[in-house]
Formats: sequence, structure tokens, C-alpha cells
Amino acid sequence: MNDTLDRWVQGITLAALLALAAALLGVGAVLYASDSQASAPASTPSEP
Repeated sequence: MNDTLDRWVQGITLAALLALAAALLGVGAVLYASDSQASAPASTPSEP
């Protein structure tokens, strides 16, 4: 019974760690994308 419980705990822990890693990668990608857009030169409209 203990082996089965250990397997469940290991599986849940692995799934949680993978979900955390995916979330951190997603947040990092969003922050990187927003930072690169913020540092892009703004286009100025030409005056007539």
C-alpha cells in the first residue's frame, strides 16, 4: 500500500513541477515580449 501511495505522490509532484515550469516559461515569454515592444522605437507621424 505504501508503494502505491509513494507512486501517487511522485506522480502528483512531477505534474506540479512540470506545470510550474510551464507557467514560469509562459510568464517569462510574456514579460520578454512586452519588454521588447516597450523598447521598440515609437513611430512618429509625419507632419504635412
